[in-house]
Amino acid sequence: MKSQIEIFAVGLAGAALLFSVASAQAQQVGSYIGRTADGNRIRFDIVSDAQGQLAIADLSLSFSAACGQTGTSMTQSWQFIFSKGLPIVGEHVKHVENNPQLYLVNSISFDGKKVTGTTEARLPVLLGGKSPGAVQLCVSGKQAFEATFQSADNANPFENPGRARLKTPERTAILEWSSQGAMHQELRKQ
Repeated sequence: MKSQIEIFAVGLAGAALLFSVASAQAQQVGSYIGRTADGNRIRFDIVSDAQGQLAIADLSLSFSAACGQTGTSMTQSWQFIFSKGLPIVGEHVKHVENNPQLYLVNSISFDGKKVTGTTEARLPVLLGGKSPGAVQLCVSGKQAFEATFQSADNANPFENPGRARLKTPERTAILEWSSQGAMHQELRKQ
């Protein structure tokens, strides 16, 4: 017959194991908001997909990019809405956009209610007053960001009035706006 101390020790060890398993899932459903190293905003929502796996449903960020040929800079904001979600694998997500309007890499790592990562972007911009088609490359170098869990409310962009709604499955919506007023919208197959 086990003594009460042995039973208590086993129960305590079991509780510690349950606590460590519960805290091992660092990310949780909800909104995360933060800032990049240069002070620009980053925001994303985590949802549970149809199989119960956590995924990023949408991601929005702003960045400032230096334009080498003109010596100017521009600030742009982009929002990506992923109808299938970006799966979170091993507490990490890598998001790459590589299209004619933008090259963007976001690396995201989860640790409790805090999220860290890096973002970098390159985009071609037309040179005003130059020959048609003359472009320069504007670059937002690799920089760190940090975001924290805000709320489980409003975590799904498809369930709230006034937010984006995608009716076509397996599509990614890309919305872009800049300090120069240029606008880009795209709906593409994943």
